[in-house]
Amino acid sequence: MKKLLSMLAAAVLCTACLVSCGDSSSSSDSKSSSTAGASSVSESSSNADAVSAADPSSAAESSSSQDNKQQAVMTIDVADILANYDTLEKGLQSEEFVPKSGKVLDGKSYEITDGMTALDLLNKAAEDNNIKVETKKTEYGTYVSGINHISEGSCGKTSGWMFKVNGTIPDVGADACKLKAGDKVEFFYVCDYNKLYPADTETTTQKAA
Repeated sequence: MKKLLSMLAAAVLCTACLVSCGDSSSSSDSKSSSTAGASSVSESSSNADAVSAADPSSAAESSSSQDNKQQAVMTIDVADILANYDTLEKGLQSEEFVPKSGKVLDGKSYEITDGMTALDLLNKAAEDNNIKVETKKTEYGTYVSGINHISEGSCGKTSGWMFKVNGTIPDVGADACKLKAGDKVEFFYVCDYNKLYPADTETTTQKAA
Protein backbone atom coordinates (compact mmCIF):
# COMPACT_ATOMS: atom_id res chain seq x y z
CA MET A 1 0.00 0.00 0.00
CA LYS A 2 2.80 2.44 0.91
CA LYS A 3 4.48 1.65 -2.41
CA LEU A 4 1.29 2.48 -4.32
CA LEU A 5 0.94 5.83 -2.50
CA SER A 6 4.55 6.68 -3.24
CA MET A 7 4.01 6.01 -6.95
CA LEU A 8 0.87 8.21 -7.03
CA ALA A 9 2.69 11.07 -5.30
CA ALA A 10 5.54 10.85 -7.81
CA ALA A 11 3.07 10.99 -10.71
CA VAL A 12 1.38 14.13 -9.31
CA LEU A 13 4.75 15.90 -8.88
CA CYS A 14 5.76 15.00 -12.43
CA THR A 15 2.50 16.37 -13.86
CA ALA A 16 2.89 19.62 -11.92
CA CYS A 17 6.43 19.99 -13.21
CA LEU A 18 5.30 19.51 -16.81
CA VAL A 19 2.54 22.12 -16.48
CA SER A 20 4.95 24.60 -14.91
CA CYS A 21 7.54 24.04 -17.63
CA GLY A 22 4.90 24.49 -20.33
CA ASP A 23 3.73 27.83 -18.90
CA SER A 24 7.30 29.05 -18.62
CA SER A 25 8.02 28.13 -22.23
CA SER A 26 4.82 29.81 -23.47
CA SER A 27 5.62 32.97 -21.53
CA SER A 28 9.13 32.97 -22.92
CA ASP A 29 7.82 32.55 -26.48
CA SER A 30 5.34 35.40 -25.95
CA LYS A 31 8.05 37.68 -24.62
CA SER A 32 10.27 36.82 -27.59
CA SER A 33 7.43 37.61 -30.02
CA SER A 34 6.69 40.91 -28.28
CA THR A 35 10.37 41.86 -28.32
CA ALA A 36 10.64 41.00 -32.01
CA GLY A 37 7.54 43.11 -32.79
CA ALA A 38 8.88 46.09 -30.90
CA SER A 39 12.20 45.73 -32.68
CA SER A 40 10.41 45.70 -36.05
CA VAL A 41 8.47 48.89 -35.25
CA SER A 42 11.65 50.55 -34.02
CA GLU A 43 13.51 49.59 -37.19
CA SER A 44 10.65 50.89 -39.36
CA SER A 45 10.65 54.21 -37.51
CA SER A 46 14.43 54.43 -37.78
CA ASN A 47 14.26 53.77 -41.52
CA ALA A 48 11.65 56.51 -41.97
CA ASP A 49 13.79 58.94 -39.98
CA ALA A 50 16.81 57.98 -42.04
CA VAL A 51 14.97 58.67 -45.31
CA SER A 52 13.77 62.03 -44.02
CA ALA A 53 17.26 62.94 -42.83
CA ALA A 54 18.80 61.81 -46.12
CA ASP A 55 16.53 64.12 -48.14
CA PRO A 56 15.50 67.09 -45.96
CA SER A 57 14.94 69.25 -49.03
CA SER A 58 12.01 67.16 -50.27
CA ALA A 59 9.57 68.58 -47.73
CA ALA A 60 10.79 72.12 -48.34
CA GLU A 61 10.53 71.69 -52.12
CA SER A 62 6.98 70.39 -51.76
CA SER A 63 6.02 73.40 -49.63
CA SER A 64 7.73 75.80 -52.02
CA SER A 65 5.99 74.21 -54.99
CA GLN A 66 2.65 74.63 -53.27
CA ASP A 67 3.37 78.31 -52.66
CA ASN A 68 4.30 78.85 -56.32
CA LYS A 69 1.07 77.27 -57.46
CA GLN A 70 -0.87 79.97 -55.60
CA GLN A 71 0.90 83.00 -57.04
CA ALA A 72 0.86 85.25 -60.09
CA VAL A 73 3.29 87.99 -61.13
CA MET A 74 2.38 91.63 -61.77
CA THR A 75 4.33 94.19 -63.83
CA ILE A 76 3.36 97.79 -64.69
CA ASP A 77 5.33 99.07 -67.67
CA VAL A 78 5.69 102.63 -68.95
CA ALA A 79 8.70 102.14 -71.24
CA ASP A 80 6.82 103.44 -74.30
CA ILE A 81 6.36 106.77 -72.56
CA LEU A 82 10.14 107.10 -72.16
CA ALA A 83 10.46 106.64 -75.92
CA ASN A 84 7.90 109.42 -76.46
CA TYR A 85 8.69 111.57 -73.45
CA ASP A 86 8.28 114.93 -75.22
CA THR A 87 4.68 114.01 -75.98
CA LEU A 88 3.85 113.38 -72.32
CA GLU A 89 1.95 116.11 -70.48
CA LYS A 90 4.44 118.48 -68.83
CA GLY A 91 3.04 118.01 -65.36
CA LEU A 92 3.70 114.26 -65.58
CA GLN A 93 7.30 114.48 -66.77
CA SER A 94 8.76 113.24 -63.51
CA GLU A 95 10.28 110.03 -62.18
CA GLU A 96 7.46 109.98 -59.67
CA PHE A 97 5.12 109.03 -62.49
CA VAL A 98 7.51 107.64 -65.10
CA PRO A 99 10.54 105.92 -63.52
CA LYS A 100 13.74 105.83 -65.57
CA SER A 101 13.63 102.03 -65.35
CA GLY A 102 10.41 102.10 -67.36
CA LYS A 103 8.72 100.03 -64.62
CA VAL A 104 6.25 101.36 -62.09
CA LEU A 105 6.17 97.81 -60.71
CA ASP A 106 8.65 95.18 -61.85
CA GLY A 107 7.64 91.52 -61.64
CA LYS A 108 6.26 91.32 -58.11
CA SER A 109 4.55 88.10 -57.00
CA TYR A 110 1.19 88.03 -55.27
CA GLU A 111 -0.94 85.27 -53.85
CA ILE A 112 -4.07 84.59 -55.88
CA THR A 113 -7.32 82.78 -55.17
CA ASP A 114 -9.80 80.93 -57.37
CA GLY A 115 -11.73 83.27 -59.65
CA MET A 116 -9.30 86.15 -59.25
CA THR A 117 -9.03 88.40 -62.34
CA ALA A 118 -6.28 90.52 -63.85
CA LEU A 119 -8.05 93.62 -62.54
CA ASP A 120 -8.25 92.12 -59.04
CA LEU A 121 -4.51 91.50 -59.14
CA LEU A 122 -3.82 95.05 -60.35
CA ASN A 123 -5.91 96.50 -57.53
CA LYS A 124 -4.15 94.28 -55.00
CA ALA A 125 -0.71 95.32 -56.27
CA ALA A 126 -1.74 98.98 -56.39
CA GLU A 127 -2.98 98.92 -52.81
CA ASP A 128 0.18 97.18 -51.65
CA ASN A 129 2.42 99.78 -53.33
CA ASN A 130 0.26 102.91 -52.89
CA ILE A 131 -0.35 103.25 -56.64
CA LYS A 132 -3.46 105.06 -57.85
CA VAL A 133 -5.67 103.13 -60.29
CA GLU A 134 -8.51 104.68 -62.28
CA THR A 135 -11.22 102.65 -64.01
CA LYS A 136 -14.26 103.27 -66.18
CA LYS A 137 -17.37 101.17 -66.65
CA THR A 138 -18.13 100.50 -70.31
CA GLU A 139 -20.50 98.26 -72.23
CA TYR A 140 -17.58 95.87 -72.67
CA GLY A 141 -16.70 95.76 -68.97
CA THR A 142 -14.38 97.71 -66.69
CA TYR A 143 -11.65 99.62 -68.51
CA VAL A 144 -8.40 100.67 -66.76
CA SER A 145 -8.10 104.33 -67.72
CA GLY A 146 -5.23 105.37 -65.46
CA ILE A 147 -2.38 103.99 -63.36
CA ASN A 148 -0.03 106.06 -61.19
CA HIS A 149 -1.68 109.30 -62.48
CA ILE A 150 -0.83 108.41 -66.10
CA SER A 151 -4.19 108.29 -67.89
CA GLU A 152 -5.49 107.64 -71.37
CA GLY A 153 -4.56 110.59 -73.55
CA SER A 154 -1.68 111.67 -71.28
CA CYS A 155 0.86 110.93 -74.01
CA GLY A 156 -1.06 111.59 -77.22
CA LYS A 157 -4.63 111.23 -78.48
CA THR A 158 -4.31 107.49 -79.08
CA SER A 159 -2.44 106.67 -75.89
CA GLY A 160 -3.67 104.54 -73.01
CA TRP A 161 -3.33 101.40 -70.92
CA MET A 162 -3.43 97.82 -72.13
CA PHE A 163 -2.60 94.50 -70.52
CA LYS A 164 -1.36 91.06 -71.43
CA VAL A 165 -1.13 87.71 -69.71
CA ASN A 166 1.88 85.50 -70.37
CA GLY A 167 2.88 87.73 -73.27
CA THR A 168 -0.51 87.65 -75.05
CA ILE A 169 -3.21 90.32 -75.13
CA PRO A 170 -6.47 88.60 -74.04
CA ASP A 171 -9.69 89.02 -76.01
CA VAL A 172 -11.59 89.97 -72.84
CA GLY A 173 -11.34 92.87 -70.42
CA ALA A 174 -9.17 92.83 -67.31
CA ASP A 175 -12.24 92.36 -65.11
CA ALA A 176 -13.21 89.20 -67.01
CA CYS A 177 -9.76 87.67 -67.46
CA LYS A 178 -9.47 85.00 -64.76
CA LEU A 179 -6.00 84.04 -63.63
CA LYS A 180 -4.40 80.72 -62.87
CA ALA A 181 -1.35 79.83 -60.83
CA GLY A 182 1.93 81.02 -62.36
CA ASP A 183 0.40 83.62 -64.71
CA LYS A 184 2.46 86.69 -65.56
CA VAL A 185 0.29 89.78 -65.88
CA GLU A 186 1.58 93.04 -67.37
CA PHE A 187 -0.26 96.34 -67.65
CA PHE A 188 1.58 98.52 -70.14
CA TYR A 189 1.10 101.99 -71.51
CA VAL A 190 1.15 102.65 -75.24
CA CYS A 191 1.46 106.09 -76.77
CA ASP A 192 -0.23 105.04 -80.02
CA TYR A 193 -2.76 102.21 -80.21
CA ASN A 194 -2.43 102.15 -83.97
CA LYS A 195 1.09 100.73 -83.74
CA LEU A 196 -0.31 97.62 -82.08
CA TYR A 197 -3.18 97.20 -84.52
CA PRO A 198 -1.98 98.43 -87.91
CA ALA A 199 -4.22 95.94 -89.75
CA ASP A 200 -7.32 97.27 -88.00
CA THR A 201 -6.29 100.82 -88.88
CA GLU A 202 -5.88 99.93 -92.56
CA THR A 203 -9.25 98.16 -92.63
CA THR A 204 -10.99 101.15 -91.05
CA THR A 205 -9.33 103.51 -93.54
CA GLN A 206 -10.42 101.36 -96.50
CA LYS A 207 -14.02 101.22 -95.24
CA ALA A 208 -14.09 104.97 -94.76
CA ALA A 209 -12.80 105.49 -98.30
